[in-house]
Amino acid sequence: MKPIYWQQQRSFDRDREARIEVRAGAFTIGKDLVVLLVYQPNGLAASLFHTLRHLQSEGFSTLVVLNSPVSDSEFEQLQAHCALIMKRPNFGYDFGGYRDAILHLTAQPYKLNSITCINDSIWFPVFKECDHLTRMLDKPGELVGYSFAKSHPKRQNAHVQSYFFMFKGAAFLKSPDFQDYWSNMKVSNSRYMTIRSSEMKMTRYFENRSFKIGWLFSADDMKAHYESCANEEVTAAVSYLNAIGHHSAALFKDIPAGDLTAMRQALIAGLDSGKLSRNVIGSEPGMLFQGIGFAAMKKSKSYNYQMQRKITVDRDICAQFEPAVKSEVAAMARNFTPEDTPASR
Repeated sequence: MKPIYWQQQRSFDRDREARIEVRAGAFTIGKDLVVLLVYQPNGLAASLFHTLRHLQSEGFSTLVVLNSPVSDSEFEQLQAHCALIMKRPNFGYDFGGYRDAILHLTAQPYKLNSITCINDSIWFPVFKECDHLTRMLDKPGELVGYSFAKSHPKRQNAHVQSYFFMFKGAAFLKSPDFQDYWSNMKVSNSRYMTIRSSEMKMTRYFENRSFKIGWLFSADDMKAHYESCANEEVTAAVSYLNAIGHHSAALFKDIPAGDLTAMRQALIAGLDSGKLSRNVIGSEPGMLFQGIGFAAMKKSKSYNYQMQRKITVDRDICAQFEPAVKSEVAAMARNFTPEDTPASR
């Protein structure tokens, strides 16, 4: 199927300039810029403007990439909160939008020190206050991910996750390697191909060219938490795995009820071996938000993320969330029943 997908891209690229419209917003372009990809065909969410206000307060200018149409009034609202707006067809998922935005930015005489890519498959930040963008700027590396995925400690599939990552360094952003990556990137309207050819290969591309890769969160943070957390949090983690029906719940089936030491050891050993899910953003919400201070939450309708939202609301873990985020999380949780998507377990 690959030739079909790449033919779609060649066709798109031939008319790319005609298909894309870039309009100015109320703010000027600064040295640190966020490409915020938005696909909200049913109307712009209040949490989106929380994100935009947060980016501005942290000193980041924003290029909003619209992958879905908006009304005239919504467009004007966005203009008041960003530096640029790009309107484009919904081609290539998030990487299609990232690519068009970065090709546009690097063709202009902007003096950029960083380009951060975020898509609206997440709420960020879930909290009212958050310094994670500043922390990412301070992390060593030309490519820094908000979270780092490695399903097994020994597998060579490690990559920064595509919902949130940052490129840093003025010289790096002008380098042939950076330019070539985006110019030659293969994107398509296949989610599977986009993940395989873009998200999972991006880290390896820059790593193979001797650029340093960094990240803010990984499974190591989960392990460190479980090594020292209270017993109640160990119980919550095991209960969560059982609730989402994850295969790794089998790690605990032979442990006697109440043997919290054995449960804790199983959690840690499971992370070390890869038998326990190492996907940080999909993990138990108490550990995630209260334990390690993760500030992003998936909007996915997959069963495990629906259950994560339900537990977050039921246990009032979202008490410290920003009001618009809390309201939207609660609304999605209300519309979920365990029977909705059992096949997604």
